[in-house]
Order: sequence, then C-alpha cells, then structure tokens
Amino acid sequence: MQSGQKSWAEVAEHRYVFSMMEHIGSTDVELRDELIYQVFWKLIHNGHLSEELMIDMLNTALSDIYLFDEIGENGVDSVFKRSYTALLIALLLNQDLHHPFLTEEMIGKVKDKLVAYLDLEEDIRGYVTNKGWAHSVANTAYAVDELVKNPKLKVADYDEIFQSLVNKIFTSKTVYLSNEDERVIMPILTMLENGLSIDIAKGLFERIPPFLAKQKEKGSTKKFVILQANCKMFLKSFYYIASTDKKYAFIERKIERCLTEIS
Repeated sequence: MQSGQKSWAEVAEHRYVFSMMEHIGSTDVELRDELIYQVFWKLIHNGHLSEELMIDMLNTALSDIYLFDEIGENGVDSVFKRSYTALLIALLLNQDLHHPFLTEEMIGKVKDKLVAYLDLEEDIRGYVTNKGWAHSVANTAYAVDELVKNPKLKVADYDEIFQSLVNKIFTSKTVYLSNEDERVIMPILTMLENGLSIDIAKGLFERIPPFLAKQKEKGSTKKFVILQANCKMFLKSFYYIASTDKKYAFIERKIERCLTEIS
C-alpha cells in the first residue's frame, strides 16, 4: 500500500457507514430506529470509527442533502432524513466531548447549521402513524444540547441559540404533544449553567404576556389557542424542572408571574 492510500478495511468501513447514511431517513421504523441508529450509536460510542471518517460523516450530515434535504416541506417523508440526521450529529458531538476530534471552527459550523435548520424546519410532527417518530424539534434540541456542552463553543453564541430554540416552541402550527417542550428546555438549562445571561432568561418570561396579547388581537382564534397552549406547556414544564433545583428559584418566580398574567 502506498503512503497516503487507505487500506481495504478503511475503504470498506467508509462504504459501510455511508451506505447506512443513505437510508438514515427510512420510513421503515425497524430499519431506521432499531438497526441504523443503534449501529451508529455503538460504532461511535465504542470508538470504532476513525476521526477522519467521523469528520466526513459530520460534514455530510450538515449538507443540503441531509440536514437540509427538502427543507421547507411539510407533511412529507423527508422530515425523517432531516430529523435522524440531527440525531447522528448529536452522537458525533457527544463523542467529541469525551474524545475531542473537532476543531473550534467545526463546532462553529455545527452551530450555524443547527440554528439555520431550526429556523427553517416547517415539519414539526411528533409521531407519524405507521412510520414512527419524526420528532424534528426534539431530536434537534438533543443535538443542540450536546453542542452547548462543548467548551469549544463560544458563550457569545448562546443568545442566538436560545432565541432559535424559543422561537420553535412559540408556534401556532400545531400543539406539541410529545415532550418537545422538555427537550428544548434541556439545552437552555445547560447554557444557563455554562454562562448564558440570566437576564436573557428573565427577559423571555417578561415578554411572553405582551407577545400573547398582541397575537390575540390579530384575529385568528384557532392559531392563538394553539400558540397559547404551547406557551403554557413550555412554562409549566420549565417551572417543574426549575423547582427541583434551588439555584433556579429566580426562574420559578418569573414563571409564576408569567402564568398568572396569561391565564
């Protein structure tokens, strides 16, 4: 083998991994969840993949044909590809936490792509009959949580990430029924632990009542009811989680006042 050439084992590994990626968004629940995702978890978690291959996987996952495949479409099967690509990104980010292989520049790229994806994703379904969990919001929140745990991410980026997460909750498209609110809260708490300004969190709870009042005036009763339901669910989940830790007492008080004003 000449210097710089890959071994047959490396070539086979690359083909194996990328053939699985091609089917990452399969609508076959067993293939997608029980086989492909579980194999990826084991390969990455147990350190069976080279750093070079994982970087190739991450760059591919962040591309237009994976995380942004048919972005903007709603109610079609491409959401599974986008959502499970986000899960793969989460696995790779988690591996970097324990065995660093990503540069600061690459972490910044992941941040930009995940924020853009959150802003652009229109399909926010939870469970899809006969096809399983789409869960784009919950799965992306999981990836974001792994991202904000990374010391190579700049604290200055937290505000942008926080706003993207919050914007995804405050929607009038559909009522979240599959714990999306709890999954979104996790990276917010991680950021608060790691340096997100408390004033930013406080400001959110202060803005919600006037925001809802303004939306109510716009006229669509159905949309307002959905939006209000999502806001309340998010606030109640946040209140419950915050109540388990004394350091979040300031959040409890803000949420209590907010819920009183919007009830």
